[in-house]
Formats: sequence, C-alpha cells, structure tokens
Amino acid sequence: MAELLGIPPVNVEVHVTLIGGGFGRRLGIDYALEAAEISRAVKAPVQVLWSRPDDMQHGHFQGASAHRLSATLDVGGNLIKWQHTKAGSPHNIDKPESPAVIRDAAYYQDLSWGVYDIPYVIPSIETSYVTVDIPVRHGPWRSVFAPSSVFARESFIDEVAAATGVDPLAYRLKLLEGADLVKAGSLNIDRRRLRKVLEIVGEKSDWRRPMAKGGGRGIACNVYDGETHVAYVVEVSVNGSGHVRVHRVTAAIDCGLIVNPTGVEQQVESGILWGLSSALGGEITFRNGQVQQSTFADYPVARMRDTPVIEVHLVRSDKVQPYGVGEPPVPPIVPAITNAIFAATGVRLSSLPVRAADLRA
Repeated sequence: MAELLGIPPVNVEVHVTLIGGGFGRRLGIDYALEAAEISRAVKAPVQVLWSRPDDMQHGHFQGASAHRLSATLDVGGNLIKWQHTKAGSPHNIDKPESPAVIRDAAYYQDLSWGVYDIPYVIPSIETSYVTVDIPVRHGPWRSVFAPSSVFARESFIDEVAAATGVDPLAYRLKLLEGADLVKAGSLNIDRRRLRKVLEIVGEKSDWRRPMAKGGGRGIACNVYDGETHVAYVVEVSVNGSGHVRVHRVTAAIDCGLIVNPTGVEQQVESGILWGLSSALGGEITFRNGQVQQSTFADYPVARMRDTPVIEVHLVRSDKVQPYGVGEPPVPPIVPAITNAIFAATGVRLSSLPVRAADLRA
C-alpha cells in the first residue's frame, strides 16, 4: 500500500476485521489496492464491493495443470515402478519468488501435493514437477495444488487395478501393506490410518453390492499434508445421453482429535459439493483474452437438486491434536466420481470437466 501511494510504510495503518472465511483469496490484495486508489482519487473513505461478474472475470483462478504417469508391472502383475510428472505454474498473484526460494526442493514439493506424497508401497517411485508459465492470473483455491494431482494419481491407480483385474478397493489395500509409516519429503504418512478409512468406506458403502445397469461405484483416497486421511465411495448413474447423476457419497475421515463433529461433517459435505461442481460442469474459458463466464447462470455449480445422499463417518483417532478439515475433503472426491463413471460405462476420463459427449452411448 505504501509503495502504491508513495508514502512511508509507517503512515499505513491496517485495521484487522473479524469476518468469515476468505482463506487463500486474501493473499491477493488487489481489492485493498483498488480501494486505496479510489479513496485517493475521491479524497474520501470508500468501501469497494465487487459484483459477481467483476469477481468471476477479473479475480484469480485455479491454475490448470497436466500430468504424465506410467507404471511398470512384473510378470506376476505386481506394481514395481511408478512415475508421475506434473506440469503446472506457481501462483502468479504476488511478486516472483526469489532465486533462493526457487532453487529449494521443498518449494516444488508444495507445488506437487498429491504427487510426491504418494502413500502406496511401490519399490521404485519417481516424481517430478515441471514449471510452465500460465499467463492467466491464478492463485490458491480450496485445496490449493492438490486436487488435480490427486485426480491424476487416483485415476491412474484405478486404471492399473483394472489392467490387473483386481478390485480397486482391494488393490489400494494391498498397496498399503508393509511399513506402517512412510516419509515423503518433510511429511510422515501413516498408512494404518489410510487403511482404516478405506476399510470403513468399503463396509459402509456396501462396496460389493451389484449396481443396476448404467450405474457404477468408484473409490479414491488421499492423505492431506501428512495429517488428514480421507476416503470416498461414490455411486453414479450415466444415461444414454451421457448425463451423469451422483446418487450417493460415502465418506470416512480421520482428522485427528475431533472437537466439533458437526463442523467436520459440514466441511466434508461442502468439500464434496465443491468437487462435484468442478467435476461436472465448472469451467472457465477464454476468448480473445477475456473470460467468457460472468455469473452462476453460465458457470454451473451443484445445486440442491444435484446433491447426492452424503454419509460421513468420523473415524476415532489416537492422535491428541485436531488436524485440518477445510481443504482435505476436496482432492479425492473428483477421482472417486470419475472412477465410478468408468465402472458404469467403461470410459476412462483423463480431463475435466466431465463432458456428456464423451459418455454418450
């Protein structure tokens, strides 16, 4: 603010207000700078309110990313080698990072949440991150860098399970055998906790119960920041026109010590609906450098009529502290949906959002 107005920083006074969650969006201080410029121009205090089109067309976005994965199986069908490369862009809403920061491996690990912290037991694992300049202004949204990475990883794990003829739930549980604790970068992943949430969603969702024609179940899981363990089973149906309907989501979460059970359930439910919106329609497109969407009339989000039955099972933990539940529910829900679509149609989806044209009979 001082730099913008050309005044000493000591002359800037910040009033910290108590408001609802803004989370990562607050890191983009464009709204504050805009208010200061307008206030200086009119020589009076101002309150700046962005309209929905202002926010949707001139805010910042979730950066796109691309993933390349490969797996090697031995003659017995065992997964012995895993490679996952993510290509994406760091947030560009702030000033560029210093050379010292971008030479630090930990910096790229943060950018590849869901890639380098793979929880499965595989003898050889190679992961990497490739930076790509994305000119679109983008920054943190819910779950930051993890959703696209976990979508790629959990979709591909499902693909490998299908190629070996093994049930997707059983395949994940098999890959979690062995050492209970694994270190990934600075994280310590507890496979016992991940096995537990998978076993619970398998039981509570009636995983092995046959589905009607046109229906399928999908599963996915994730360990968020080495702390919160989440697993989903999703039931979908796909009609001849390629329309996808999510009927039921069974969730299990181990987030350490639970202080407010209702609050945890609400966070999981909202994370599911967030993922449902991004999987089945949410998309920002550009034409001649301009965002084409401006309101929720042309940017579809899940509404009451789209909301499935949601069952949240809170897993008792031996941890003595609570972990996060705001971001962790988001990453596994989209691959659980697309894995269910594969079970229903035999079509493996590798890009988002889901398009009816790809699923029409």
